[in-house]
Amino acid sequence: MRSNCKWLVVGGGISGLAAAQCLQEHGREYTLLEQSPSFGGLTRTVKVDNFCFDYTGHFLHLSRYGSPAGVPYASLSNNDWQKIERRSYFLAAGRLITAPIQYHLGELPDDILKQCVDSYEGRPKAAMEKPTFRDFIVGGFGQVVADQFLIPQNEKTMAISLDRLSISAVKRFFPPPDEKRIRAGLVSHGTTPTEYNSTFWYPKQGGIELLVRGLGRGLKSVEVNEQIVAIDLDQRSVLTKAGHCFTWDFLLPSMPLKAICALSNDEELRRAADQLSHSATISFNFGVRGSLPKELKDAHWIYVPDRSIPFYRFGCYSNISGGMCTPGNSAIYVEAAVPGEDSDHTNIVGELQPKVIAALEQLGWVSSEDIVCSVTHVIRCAYVHHTPERELRIDRIRSRLGECGIYPIGRYGLWDYTGMEDSIESGLATVRGLL
Repeated sequence: MRSNCKWLVVGGGISGLAAAQCLQEHGREYTLLEQSPSFGGLTRTVKVDNFCFDYTGHFLHLSRYGSPAGVPYASLSNNDWQKIERRSYFLAAGRLITAPIQYHLGELPDDILKQCVDSYEGRPKAAMEKPTFRDFIVGGFGQVVADQFLIPQNEKTMAISLDRLSISAVKRFFPPPDEKRIRAGLVSHGTTPTEYNSTFWYPKQGGIELLVRGLGRGLKSVEVNEQIVAIDLDQRSVLTKAGHCFTWDFLLPSMPLKAICALSNDEELRRAADQLSHSATISFNFGVRGSLPKELKDAHWIYVPDRSIPFYRFGCYSNISGGMCTPGNSAIYVEAAVPGEDSDHTNIVGELQPKVIAALEQLGWVSSEDIVCSVTHVIRCAYVHHTPERELRIDRIRSRLGECGIYPIGRYGLWDYTGMEDSIESGLATVRGLL
């Protein structure tokens, strides 16, 4: 079966849904293809018995729209959302330190604090022509803070050596080496500066999927269970696993850029895809009987740099929203990372999950006897790696795709690290620019 589409949107996540809504409002004929049985992408919520779990921690940080009601096409009511002040911590020296740890070093034990101060005063200041992410951290915060906290935390999260990441990996999502803030945190408990995620919005009930339900409402041309298996750039057509062929004048894919290149019939793009790398996140969600220990009672999430612990972050949905489980229980998530190519070869149930639960018990955070249900999500493309190879090839990839009427959108289509608001805006801005 062959369908001719003026506008073809691939991927029913938040960027694809926003793009489709914009096209529909402007009276354009479009088709949205989603590989899953329902749209939503990674912005989904699963309900199990008395618990709700997102695919992993998804929080709506807003700078353009002001409040959820301002998100275009989502038809959201602010009455259904709550604005939350972030409470995040860093597990260091056996205690929870306020995050970002680099601005709260005064909360560390005195002996470790002295090492951090001495190291900070002696940090290297020589400018480098092409500094890596590791160079940036060491030069900005000192060798001790880098080695004990920031480097292991980021290498666990990204599943790659920071020597492999370029300085462009450091964007608004990483707290900068602000000397005034660092020194203030050295002599006291410091203050938490305003950052992109200092506050965020989250639904009062039912999880982050409320955003997707809003963005998907009223769309008239959505095809689900349509997974792209081949892209013919010359014919401007895609073939799906179901055997359907769709042609385009304008193609707006939010699927990972690496997959777009790998599925194309362009040898140069396929070679470029081999040079793009990313991490995968395995998110373990647990429904826990009873309350968490007192030290965790207000924690939204905790960074875990210790390399002997198999996860890089622990989060508590029920501390963020009481509507994520029945009162008296706890809904939590734990995130572990592997290189992207390893995600399908990891023994999740037989090896990784038992290690995760054992670590939770060793920390005294959760008892295995209190876990009443679990849901595991594998996010095969989690964090894009800003390697030198990416920087060399990304413009050429986008240029070649643009020659064929392909305009990637969303976090993974753009092969970048962006927030949810940015992903929505990328779909809207791309459509408006083409219109």
